Amino acid sequence: MVFLISCEKEDSPAANVETTTPEIVSLSSDKSNINFGGEEFATISCEATGGGLSFVWEVDLGDIFVLNEDGSQVRFTGSECCIGEKIITCTASNDNGSVSETIVIVIDKP
Repeated sequence: MVFLISCEKEDSPAANVETTTPEIVSLSSDKSNINFGGEEFATISCEATGGGLSFVWEVDLGDIFVLNEDGSQVRFTGSECCIGEKIITCTASNDNGSVSETIVIVIDKP
């Protein structure tokens, strides 16, 4: 099962934001290991440059919930079926292209 979540921040017409090719500056998590069951979670943040960015998050097993308006920060949880290493991919995109990075979160038994 693959989960795809995308959010795009709309810029106001007066903002006149110049866009360049996206670049991920950092992809980080507040935890590298979590217990299954949904009560414990990891908060993952993607910092990127490029202007007019949208973010898409993917993981093979587990749940991803968007935490902020532009989609650059998510909460990741997993159930018992998800025990083990999970590779989470964040893709930052705009009209000039896209770039992806991955991070590994381990889901353990409590």
